[in-house]
Amino acid sequence: MSIEPNSDKSSESSYSSKSREAYFNDPSFRKKLSKQRLWMQRLYATFMGILGIGIITGLGIMIYLSQTLPSLEQLENPKPELATTVYSADGKLLSKYFLKNRTSVPLDSISPTVVKALIATEDVEFYDHWGFNTRRFILAMIENVITMRKHWHGASTITQQLARNLYLSLDRTVTRKIRELLTAIQIERRYTKDEILWLYLNTVYFGNGAWGIEAAAWTYFDKPAINLTAEESALMIALLKSPRDYDPIKNPKNAKSRRNLILRLMAKANFISPDEAKAFSEKEITLQFTSVTDIGDAPYFTEYIRRKLKAESEKYGFDIYKDGLTIYTTLDTRMQAYAEKAVSEHLPWVQEQFDDDWRWPWELKRAIIRESARFKKLRKEGVTEKEALKTLKSDKDWLEKLLYEKSRVEVGFVAIEPSTGHIKAWVGGKDFKPEDYKYQFDHVWQAKRQPGSTFKPFVYTAAIDEGIPTNYQLLNQPLVIKTKDRVWTPENSDKASGGMTTLRDAIKKSLNQVTIRLVNESITPSKIIEYARRMGIKSPLDENFSIALGTSVVTPLELCSAYGTFANNGVHVEPISIIRIEDKFGQPIVEYKPEQNKALDPSSNYVMVSMLKGVINGGTGLASRTRYKFHEEAGGKTGTTQNNKDAWFAGFTPQLAAVCWTGFDDERIAYTSMKYGQGARASLPIWAKYMKYCYDDPVLKLKSRYFQKPSSVRGVPISKSSNLPAAAGDQDSYVEYFTRKGWLNYQNSIGEFKQFNRLDTLSGRRRPSALNIGPRKPKRGEGQF
Repeated sequence: MSIEPNSDKSSESSYSSKSREAYFNDPSFRKKLSKQRLWMQRLYATFMGILGIGIITGLGIMIYLSQTLPSLEQLENPKPELATTVYSADGKLLSKYFLKNRTSVPLDSISPTVVKALIATEDVEFYDHWGFNTRRFILAMIENVITMRKHWHGASTITQQLARNLYLSLDRTVTRKIRELLTAIQIERRYTKDEILWLYLNTVYFGNGAWGIEAAAWTYFDKPAINLTAEESALMIALLKSPRDYDPIKNPKNAKSRRNLILRLMAKANFISPDEAKAFSEKEITLQFTSVTDIGDAPYFTEYIRRKLKAESEKYGFDIYKDGLTIYTTLDTRMQAYAEKAVSEHLPWVQEQFDDDWRWPWELKRAIIRESARFKKLRKEGVTEKEALKTLKSDKDWLEKLLYEKSRVEVGFVAIEPSTGHIKAWVGGKDFKPEDYKYQFDHVWQAKRQPGSTFKPFVYTAAIDEGIPTNYQLLNQPLVIKTKDRVWTPENSDKASGGMTTLRDAIKKSLNQVTIRLVNESITPSKIIEYARRMGIKSPLDENFSIALGTSVVTPLELCSAYGTFANNGVHVEPISIIRIEDKFGQPIVEYKPEQNKALDPSSNYVMVSMLKGVINGGTGLASRTRYKFHEEAGGKTGTTQNNKDAWFAGFTPQLAAVCWTGFDDERIAYTSMKYGQGARASLPIWAKYMKYCYDDPVLKLKSRYFQKPSSVRGVPISKSSNLPAAAGDQDSYVEYFTRKGWLNYQNSIGEFKQFNRLDTLSGRRRPSALNIGPRKPKRGEGQF
């Protein structure tokens, strides 16, 4: 009997196969399996459907959001709001005009340590990604989930931050984040990495009103961004996280802590060594903080520039607050400083003299109270005039402040380079310091006041041009002028009179009576106006006799422009304040050239200059030589108006013309005495001090020069006693200057004088001892003795 050891297993296997086959063929099992397959198919279909819908929805959202992304033109031409910067002729920043204080500078004008600090802090893999850092994003999300932050930690790259700053809002939404990502990718496609850094650093906010790294460097350290040190750069980047929390002015401890963290991050990124980071961290924060404002140096001048730019913006289509213009002006900050110094040194003395002498008339005091806003408010509330006056008069502190402000001495000072018309210095009022200036009334170009005797040179210039010699003599006695409206008898300021007086002595001593006689006999008011217009006076002028004494109002700016004609050999050059306007790329928008015209014959001009030199060398302007020690070649004229309301001095050298006015905004208030309130005491010192400061400064290179005498001008020694050509060795003589026409008229007068003497000798009558040139009889209707 044979044994088959595997027979049992084989039978079992056969049974199992049969059993499984029977199981699978069982109708109930097949039914169950069919249901499972159907469920899986449905689940797969559902998943694929959801996935498809998600993809379609995602694509729809992406398409929708892409339509709201910045356009190609916007990406290629970003337009952040840039401040307009105003520079002086010597390259100093004067002011800015802005809604946001932002100044754009190229990347090579930014300290490399700023770039390193930014990359080490905000995006250490900046040069390795395409606008979105996937690894950093995932790690940040994991960290946010683990720590359960209320405000999740972001993972935006520098490019994403730039996209948000330039084109998007700061809303914390998913859609904004997606738009930020898409915009960042587009920016990376359009710009190089360095261009992205340049855009970023010129657009971010650093606190305290400073937008962009250049504005921030000037605000916190008073230096350009290129000069920032490593620790200063770290502080700048520290501000980006929170300008308020890390403000080095208000929160110095927080600022230092954040700065030191950034220094350690720079060391970790191998931008600086650990030892350097430690050394920089130990340094205290040292600031040169400058509060952000559009008021800088020479605030009256820069406000004048702003107004001119507003007018030009319509013509050239720019926005001075957003377009990042660069304005190059004519003002010299060194000359400006000397003007402010001269004003600040002398004006307090004038104010002190006035305060000691001034007493408020009750009628004027009451009128000023009535004009106040507080009085008008009380009256509007139903309070009677009597009660309102009583109430306000009893409030002594309020009244004292009101009267104090009304009685402040004001000033207007301007200096111009005559050959170019360039305005070099401008002080529009007593409050010229940036911290005091509040867009106030400007006494250089807005204040129109009577110029007094500073207007007389226009009268004498017309006379010289007509051929009247400067030694022409007129009677220094009152003259009654009859007009349709009144009878007028002008007097000299000192009420004194005299005999026959030459025109040269009349202007040197500022004699009103001789000036009026000259107008009455030879120079009509219309002729005076004609010469004033040719020399730069644009204000309306009244055509009457009193114009000769400066009764028509003008501004210091136009008077200075006119006096510049004397300094420029008779050529008038219109004042210029702006040299050039450039756009944000440095391309010129407009350049300004001086407008000039030949206003006076050079011969007549030189003779007039010689007369105005006499004013300074021995007349009402003598104090500039004796008291203030200004000894350069110069001419000028004092001016004091009726009742001492206005005090003027207008003067010039071959290189500078300057005018100073002092007085009060309220014309009912006036200087109380000629001892301090005349032009020679209230205004001349400011002019003389300014000129001396400028000429004593070797940096300005204002070398001594002389007015050039044309060959057509004849210089002749004249005897003071006889008014005839002086004999050789005559000690009592001076050199008189004549135009050709003036010399001929003088010679004719000499001939008539000699003929008259011969006739007198034959008749036995006594001969006159001196030559009197004129006067002729007055014109019909002009006046009478």
